[in-house]
Amino acid sequence: MDMISSLPDCLLHLIMSFLTAQDAVRTCILAKRWMNLWTTLPFLDFDLSKFEYDGKEDGFEPRSKKFDKFRDFVCMTLEHREASYLQKFHLSCTEISKFNDNYDMFIQSCIGYALKHNLQWLKIDYELLGPPPLGVFTCASLVDVSLFSFFSYSIRAQGNSIDVINLPCLRRLYLRGFILYQDFVNKLFSGCPVLGFLHLENCEMNFSTMNTQSLKYLKVVCSPKCHKALEKRTGQLINAPNLLSFYLRICPRIIGDKMLLKMPSLTSAISDVHMPKYSSYEGKSNMIFGLSNVQSLILCGTGIIMDLLENGLLNCPEFSNLKDLSVKGLCLYHHFSSLVSFLNLCPNLEKLSLSHHDNCCWVHACGNQEPLQMASFKCKLLKTVDVKFFKYDSKSLQIVKYLQDITFNSMAEINMSSHSDSCLTSLQW
Repeated sequence: MDMISSLPDCLLHLIMSFLTAQDAVRTCILAKRWMNLWTTLPFLDFDLSKFEYDGKEDGFEPRSKKFDKFRDFVCMTLEHREASYLQKFHLSCTEISKFNDNYDMFIQSCIGYALKHNLQWLKIDYELLGPPPLGVFTCASLVDVSLFSFFSYSIRAQGNSIDVINLPCLRRLYLRGFILYQDFVNKLFSGCPVLGFLHLENCEMNFSTMNTQSLKYLKVVCSPKCHKALEKRTGQLINAPNLLSFYLRICPRIIGDKMLLKMPSLTSAISDVHMPKYSSYEGKSNMIFGLSNVQSLILCGTGIIMDLLENGLLNCPEFSNLKDLSVKGLCLYHHFSSLVSFLNLCPNLEKLSLSHHDNCCWVHACGNQEPLQMASFKCKLLKTVDVKFFKYDSKSLQIVKYLQDITFNSMAEINMSSHSDSCLTSLQW
């Protein structure tokens, strides 16, 4: 017997966990020791894109045949399993170009099988036509769940017979393409007491309040192209007193006119919000003000940055904990003095990163601003300033010269680079 085969089952299973299910089953021909090992694997990874099929794949018909072979293999593997424990189950069918009920029924049955075997980790890379099996919301062993929806399926705790959500061990949840209503959100956080990471992608957030004590990391990424008309809302509150990290990439049509953030423990945040002119100023300010306790902040999106700098500084709280600030999507040449005014609200700032957009989309707004107005500067602890331009020109040199003047007392190092540079050109001032 070779040395690898002499290892205990748990170590061999760990080695096999790096293989697709098809390759794991093939190990049965290596030696007698390996003949039945695959039937007790606690990790199953079924990936249609990696499934080896000797038929031609040009056109939908051969692709459909490939899926049929893949489905037969999955069913055979699950039928011959001997273990009652299944730690991880991953099923990926992203190659399917035509969705139908037969495919969906197969996916649903696979999920149902996995849930009956003390499953901890579930990831389905297939956009479900209907709701996920109800067992997903009552599987007490689940720790990590990722689910996709194809037709923006509405999740209502009552309307879809999701009467109970009981996931006492769930720590991570990723949902894509669902429509989330208030009753479901309420039951989700009450039924998931240790949920620490929530990722919502292209989900219509048709709820007014999110209250959670357990959440530590929240990521919301939405595109307006994926959504139909939303229910009218006057505002939206996210109350997460223990949240540490917040990532928001969203458009105002999804968050509504007002978004209030209550995240007193927040340490890092990324806000990428492209606000059009018609969106209310109060909503944008509320969102930024809710980030005032962070230590690291990235602001992206020309509209929201300009609105904050031009209208919100008067009532803006001090960002006393902020040490690392990155601003992307701002015309520094025309909004330099406003930027400095905001920096004066960050007395303990140590690192500043600026990405200059010369072709600012707010042409008229920029036209009303006097270029490069000098302003006082109070960031005495500033150590590094990184400035990135689309191209080097006289304006970029002026901006760096002004940065050198206003940061004289802080002795900050100013690094200047262009977006086309492969490496950073450092200028020591």
